Amino acid sequence: MSRMDAFPKCSVCQQQFTLKGPVPYLLPCLHAVCETCVTSAAGGVISCSTCQREVNLTDTGLQKDAARQKEVFHVTVKHRPTELLCTNDDDGNQAVCWCQECEEFLCEYCQNMHSSVKLTRNHVLQNFSDMAPTASNIPAFCSIHKHHLLYLFDKTCKKLICAKCRFDDHADHEVVDLDVVADTVTKQLNHHTDELSTLQARQQSHMQSIRQGTESTDRTHNSLKDTISHTFQSLRSQLDQREKELLIDLESQTKETKATLYAQLTTCEEEWKTCTEALDYIAKVLLYASWSDLVELESYVGDITRNYLETAAPQTHVVPTAAFNTNSLSTLKSTISVFGAILPREVDEESVKEKDTQTDDDLMADLERKHKMDLTELKTKIASNEKHIESLKSLPDKLNAEIKCWKSRIKEKKTTENRASKTMDVLLGVARECGIQLLKSEVVDRSMVVKCIHLKYDKDRVNIDYVNINTEGDLVNRKSGTRPAGKGRLKKYWGTCSTGPLPRAGCPQYWEMVNRVSLDKPLTENDLILEVGMCREGQRDVSHCINPQPSSYSLDVSRCPTHGGICRKTYKEEKHVLHLPDTVPNTAGASHTLHYGVVYDDARKKILFIDVKENKVMSTFDNVDSSQPLWPMFGVYNPRLLTVSMTLVVGSDINMTEEKKAMIVKALS
Repeated sequence: MSRMDAFPKCSVCQQQFTLKGPVPYLLPCLHAVCETCVTSAAGGVISCSTCQREVNLTDTGLQKDAARQKEVFHVTVKHRPTELLCTNDDDGNQAVCWCQECEEFLCEYCQNMHSSVKLTRNHVLQNFSDMAPTASNIPAFCSIHKHHLLYLFDKTCKKLICAKCRFDDHADHEVVDLDVVADTVTKQLNHHTDELSTLQARQQSHMQSIRQGTESTDRTHNSLKDTISHTFQSLRSQLDQREKELLIDLESQTKETKATLYAQLTTCEEEWKTCTEALDYIAKVLLYASWSDLVELESYVGDITRNYLETAAPQTHVVPTAAFNTNSLSTLKSTISVFGAILPREVDEESVKEKDTQTDDDLMADLERKHKMDLTELKTKIASNEKHIESLKSLPDKLNAEIKCWKSRIKEKKTTENRASKTMDVLLGVARECGIQLLKSEVVDRSMVVKCIHLKYDKDRVNIDYVNINTEGDLVNRKSGTRPAGKGRLKKYWGTCSTGPLPRAGCPQYWEMVNRVSLDKPLTENDLILEVGMCREGQRDVSHCINPQPSSYSLDVSRCPTHGGICRKTYKEEKHVLHLPDTVPNTAGASHTLHYGVVYDDARKKILFIDVKENKVMSTFDNVDSSQPLWPMFGVYNPRLLTVSMTLVVGSDINMTEEKKAMIVKALS
């Protein structure tokens, strides 16, 4: 695809959408039309040139096509980055990156400033070369209350609202969080995708059958064409043969007739010659003989004359004329005119006979040929059946032997399966006691096993200046005045680590933390409440938290200046990845229980942070650097503002539900 073809077009004027051009609107047919065509539509009617559907704008309200606006944005970044200028100060500099939270293009200078200012240094800046289409989870600002985010959805009014709208005009309405509605809509869209994919597969199959039908029709056409050509060629050969036979008969009959006529002509000529001689002699007698000679010669001449006269006098001969009998010519022409027919494939050709055009002789000849063929086929079948009967006589013994063999095998297989099932149940029972769970039932595969590992707080490394492990074994944000300091205890990090690093197990490892949080007073700054995650050994005590470290992965709960509330944030190798608001009400006396789970899969190089109470995966980190061992870390903060108690849930104490397993499998796949 060329750079020009990559940009979507208006389905009416065919002009490409640009980042600063007319806004795309969504038609009911899911094609896009630009704002110019909408405002200048003749008679308020728009005709989509893609599907030829007409839309009456007086009856149909169009909404802005947010998806195509994002598509135009990403296509412009990919194919026309030189057109993008810095929007921070409108200084005309070439933009080099994009801030998703501020929704601004930044030049190299503004990028450096953005990363150094305290308010924006945690923002994720995306370079143009690394940008990929992703859905933004950052809420937009309310059009009524300018500084409040639209993170709620009013089911009654079916619109997005902010916290102030919630208490002003929507107090009695059913309101849910935006992420809940987005999750429901995502499931609906995935369901629509599955349904349309199934329909598309059926359509593809139908199109394939139509193409196969077309190919079959072409093959049938060629085959019938050859058959018709062969049939009429055979008829032409038969006509030519009949013509030759008739010409031979004519030639033979003509020769026979001419031979007969020649013999008759020869006989007649001889009689005419004899008669001529008699006439010549009578003429001589009359000329030269005397009267006495006449008397003596009269008896000779009289006998000859009487003898000739007694012979039948020749009559005019009628020559027999040959004739070509064409009495059946009209019938033949009529038969040829209706001979043959192109039948649909459903019609059984053998059931269609030319009864009206067959003569009795033809019908008898056909019946005789068919009888001979049937008789030959019957004899062949009888001979084959006799052999088959002989083989069938020995078949019962063979079948009984095979049945006996199969019964023995089935019995042996059932015994083996029962033993294996009992053994598997025992092994799975032992495995569960050891904290090992199958993510997929009946699939004994290392990649489909999750190990609920037995982590422990390292009590010797607890930073006793800020936190402590109480008598119940919980990590609390109160310093200890009685516990002696361990030789290798943490001095900067507000918490502790596990007693050892995570092993390279080759399968997913899982643990959970139950955090009980109580606010003594509202939080006003970017105050941390708790942190869970993991990092390398040398990064455990570099700072009061691990999120700014290069090879660390963490989930933090803290007060957010952007939302004005308490939010959940995840970090991967110093970079801010996720920001979820409304974790705990930021009011004095508010208390809440936060239940989180962590999955570490060194084989797939993935880390998952799970909200157990909401039963959803908050963040999935791919391409995790596990070249060096990672240490689980646990931090609790700000004892002057709040109370935090973090309980470590490990091993068989974890309630590994089927729903939780399915969620982990989906996130790891």
